[in-house]
Amino acid sequence: MASAVYNASSLSNQLSAIETLTGNNYVRWKRDVEIALGLLGLDFAMEKKLEKPTGKSTVEYVAEHEKWERANKLCLKIIKRSISDSILGAIPDNENAKSFMDAIGEKFVKSDKVETGDLMDKFMSMKYDGTSGVREHVMKMINISFKLKALNIPIAESFLVYHVLNSLPSKFNQLKVAYNAQRDKWNLNDLIAVCAQEEYRMRRETVETVQLAFSHHRIRGLLIIINLSFVRVISLTEVNRIKILVVPKEL
Repeated sequence: MASAVYNASSLSNQLSAIETLTGNNYVRWKRDVEIALGLLGLDFAMEKKLEKPTGKSTVEYVAEHEKWERANKLCLKIIKRSISDSILGAIPDNENAKSFMDAIGEKFVKSDKVETGDLMDKFMSMKYDGTSGVREHVMKMINISFKLKALNIPIAESFLVYHVLNSLPSKFNQLKVAYNAQRDKWNLNDLIAVCAQEEYRMRRETVETVQLAFSHHRIRGLLIIINLSFVRVISLTEVNRIKILVVPKEL
């Protein structure tokens, strides 16, 4: 059995890392508790309950039980300390840390179902509207997929890549066609990099119509058209055909 290795300093650090259970964050709280107990070497107390030694028990078993009992009590204190008073008062007390943790979980079964439904609806309906960068959009969808995984709804990486591509508007069709045409599949890092690069390319090629201010100075039959990004000299004949000038959109 793993030994319970902990001291006052490490205990304080792990306790501060646990998000207090308030009612709508059970999944995150449970994850934080499990990580803290693992790092403190106390998680073995959550695996099984050791029966009290009897007169026939070996010296080794007695020592093992004493270690388990100390770890179990400390687990209970850590769990209770990380729960808000209103929730703690609604959980029947229990001397076994694992049983107490299970009782908390039963209170949040319905809450998990609601959270799962909300996340699934959000994940399936997400569309990139162009207001934020495509990199941020992809990261948001990946984040939701990780939350669903924590709720025992794992999403295959290949499906996630496909779904993210489908959430992009038609201006990304060239990228979608390229992905479907190749044999190799992208991982999430590839997806983020390729989407960001494609958006950068499109922004460079995107044009916007701007009204230019023409210089009043004519030099040898030429008119100087001044724009913030460049100075271009064109003939008067060409100027007569130009009412507006299309220039690259600045990134």
